[in-house]
Amino acid sequence: MSLNPIKPLTDAIMFPFTFIYVVGLCAFINYFTSPGHWWVQWVAFGMGIALISVWFRAFKFLVATVGIAAVGYFIYRWWKNRQSMGGKAAAETAFAEAQQLPARNLAAASKTGTVIDVER
Repeated sequence: MSLNPIKPLTDAIMFPFTFIYVVGLCAFINYFTSPGHWWVQWVAFGMGIALISVWFRAFKFLVATVGIAAVGYFIYRWWKNRQSMGGKAAAETAFAEAQQLPARNLAAASKTGTVIDVER
């Protein structure tokens, strides 16, 4: 396992050049050793499968990266919206709760030493 996070992308860029080199070298050898029998097609077929696999791995990496970035972006927007409304929303909620609660007789409660809020 490679620790390089962009290795799938570099492989997707470099592998076509490797493909051309290997298939070209094999075609050259095939032409001079056995021109009537073209075995180089099997090399090209196998390298083609490997090329498709490398491109699929790079596509998968890009989709995962974009997905993680999108989730991070939406979490950031949610957090930013929550923070910008935080003080205002908390003040409005506290004000609304204060209006709904009945007035307590603090003078009578201070004689006992404890204040118990039964309404909440």
